[in-house]
Amino acid sequence: MKNIISIALIVATVFHVQADEKSIPEKIRDKAEAVVEKTKEITQDTKDAIKRSARKTDRTVRATWCKTKECLSDDMPIYRGAATTTLADLAREIADVKSQTPADAPLYFRTRIQSLTEQLELLTNRLSILSLEQFQARTTGPRIDFDLCVADLEQAIGQAENGTAVLNGSILVLK
Repeated sequence: MKNIISIALIVATVFHVQADEKSIPEKIRDKAEAVVEKTKEITQDTKDAIKRSARKTDRTVRATWCKTKECLSDDMPIYRGAATTTLADLAREIADVKSQTPADAPLYFRTRIQSLTEQLELLTNRLSILSLEQFQARTTGPRIDFDLCVADLEQAIGQAENGTAVLNGSILVLK
C-alpha cells in the first residue's frame, strides 16, 4: 500500500511538472519582462516621490512666515521689510502657478488663480497702511489679521500648485 501511494505521488508530480508547457527560456523571458515592468513602476514612483518632496519643502519654507523672528519682531521696519520680501516671494510663486496652468484649465481653477492675485494685492495694501499703533497691537487688529491672511495665502498657493500638477497629469499623493 505504501508503494502505491509513493508511486501515485511521483506520477502526480511528473504530470504536474509536464502540465506547465512553457520551456525554460520562455519562463526566463517572462520573468525578465516582469522585472523590467516592476523597475519602470519603481522608477516612476521614485520620480513622483521626489516631486512631492520638493513641493512639500517649498511649502514648509513658505509656511514659516508666522514663525519667523521678523514676523514676531517689535521693530516695525524689520517687520515691514520681511513682510514685503515674503509678499514678493508669494507673487513669484503665484506667477509660477499661472505659467504652469494649462490653457484649457477649467474656469473654477482660473478663478482660483485670480483670487490668489487679488488676495496678494489686498495684503500688499494692508501692509502699506499698517500704522505704528496697529503694529504694536500684536494679538488683535490689523497686524494679526495680516499675519493670518499671509498664512492663508501660503496655504492657498500650495493647494493651487497641487491642482496645477493634477491638471498637468502629474500624479500626487497629498498628505
